[in-house]
Amino acid sequence: MTRGKALRQLRILVLLATASLMAAPEPEQQQADQTIRNPYTSEEDVAAGGRLYRSHCAVCHGIEGEGGRGVDLTTGRFRHGSSDSRLFTTISEGIPGTEMPGIFFNGRQMWQLVAFVRSLSAGRAAEQISGDPAKGEAVYAANGCAVCHQIRGEGGSLGPDLTDIGAIRSMGHLQAAILEPDADVLPQHWMANVTPEGGKQITGLRMNEDTFSIQLRDAAGRLRSFRKTELEAVEVDRSSAMPTFEGRIQGDDFDNLIAYLATLRLGGPNDEQQ
Repeated sequence: MTRGKALRQLRILVLLATASLMAAPEPEQQQADQTIRNPYTSEEDVAAGGRLYRSHCAVCHGIEGEGGRGVDLTTGRFRHGSSDSRLFTTISEGIPGTEMPGIFFNGRQMWQLVAFVRSLSAGRAAEQISGDPAKGEAVYAANGCAVCHQIRGEGGSLGPDLTDIGAIRSMGHLQAAILEPDADVLPQHWMANVTPEGGKQITGLRMNEDTFSIQLRDAAGRLRSFRKTELEAVEVDRSSAMPTFEGRIQGDDFDNLIAYLATLRLGGPNDEQQ
């Protein structure tokens, strides 16, 4: 074990031990990390956790935990562990290699945040999926979704990668994205049109832009970089490149498609790398 890893594990244990001692838990709760339960679960604690959540977490996970840049928190199932102690660790340590940073609150505040995250799934963890995922996969294929979207490395790159969309987005968000794609378009999904001097317009996914340059990913998946001084025009389209499917996918087909998308989760039954 490296010294850095050992220090991180020691800090986690100290945080958990401090928080549990503050609430004077039963001795058996101190014997193993997975047995520690949240000692702060009153309505007042949940409300306090909600205030912390809205100021530090909602920008990525949504005001009601519905997902966005961060995962959907309303299902009550979490990839890095769903016990109170694992949630505590995930929030305090963050998730390496992702946009999820560690948050440094005192022990009570951290437990209050855990309590609020738990409350987001109350009454929604058993959200029913009425469609048939297998039939939904056929609807996905028939409507050309793979032209723009990837699932486990297969498909286009202009639209968001859907490999883990079932964990990132709630069913409500999935439905809205198909029927009203312009309603919520994140900057990383904006498209751009650039016209080189004396050339033809090039359209692609806007990957990065600063005062002097802009980078796009074109329909073929190639990364293109342009100096703005060499362009006749630059236009950023903040609407969704995805057309609405309202009226085009209806009834059982729509329910089946949502059911299929909801099953797409890393580490789930659809993950071929499992």
